[in-house]
Amino acid sequence: MANKKIKDFKTMKVEDLKVELIANRKLLFESNFKHKMGQLKESHTLKEAKRNIARIKTEINAKNGS
Repeated sequence: MANKKIKDFKTMKVEDLKVELIANRKLLFESNFKHKMGQLKESHTLKEAKRNIARIKTEINAKNGS
């Protein structure tokens, strides 16, 4: 998955952000599962996925609030 920046999320529509949110949650779930099983080599993906989820949720709330 490509690393997206905050400005990329700001330009997306709410529907696209929701799709991206689901994809990031799925990635986090799979990465967490692999981490628990000892199969995850890039443990930084856990932190990155959590931060992206927070960024997406922030943008969704900002767009729905205004």
